[in-house]
Amino acid sequence: MIQFLTNISEQEFKEFLKDALREILPEQLGATKKQLPEILDVQQAAEFLKLKITTLYEKTSRKLIPHFKKGNKLYFHLSELQEWITQGKVKTHDEIESEAITFTMKKAA
Repeated sequence: MIQFLTNISEQEFKEFLKDALREILPEQLGATKKQLPEILDVQQAAEFLKLKITTLYEKTSRKLIPHFKKGNKLYFHLSELQEWITQGKVKTHDEIESEAITFTMKKAA
C-alpha cells in the first residue's frame, strides 16, 4: 500500500479519495436512514435528538416535545421529531425585516 501511495501524484491521490468516498458515503448514509423506524422508543429518540434520556423525559413531562404513551411507555414519531426540530428555526434578519414590512403594510391598509 505504501508503494502504491508513492507512485501517484497528490492530485491523483485526491481524485482516488473523492471517488472512494462518493462510493462509500451514500451506502453508509442510506444504512443509517434505514435503521430508524417511524416509531421510536425513548432510547432511539434520545439518540436521534442527541439528548440525555433524563432531558427527554423532562421535555415530555412539560409537554415540550411531541410524544405518545402506551401503558407506561413513551413513543415518538420520527417525522414529528423532525418537524419539532425545524420549528426551532431561527429567522434571519432579512426574514424578520420582510415580516415586519408585511405586517406594517397590512396594518396601514
